[in-house]
Amino acid sequence: MTRTSFLLPIFGVALGVLSACATPLERCIKTANSETATLNRLISETEKNLARGYAIHKTTVPYTYSGVCHNPTIGSYSCPQTGYRTQETPVAIDVPLEQNKLSTLRTKLAPAQKTARQAEQQCHIAHPIT
Repeated sequence: MTRTSFLLPIFGVALGVLSACATPLERCIKTANSETATLNRLISETEKNLARGYAIHKTTVPYTYSGVCHNPTIGSYSCPQTGYRTQETPVAIDVPLEQNKLSTLRTKLAPAQKTARQAEQQCHIAHPIT
């Protein structure tokens, strides 16, 4: 078993434990604001695409490198390992379509923010701070 493959499950458990540290109120508020957060992310991405004149497509690409593996009976030895990197590729956009998309997203934002505020109020009622 490699050191990296040994640490991945531990890291995953640690992330799970950290996310479990959020209070019920914090989780409720995050859920209440999820649509607004998504709209804000999409608005930002669309504005960047329009400013650049193109979108960026991201792909995770595997690659092989020489690593060090450990075995209790034979010790350390060189072995192939797989890593991953993000590859960004420019993609043409239809500017009028992106502008229309941006307008639609901005129109949806205000009602989503109002709904999120109402949901947050319900969160505070359901999970009062004691």
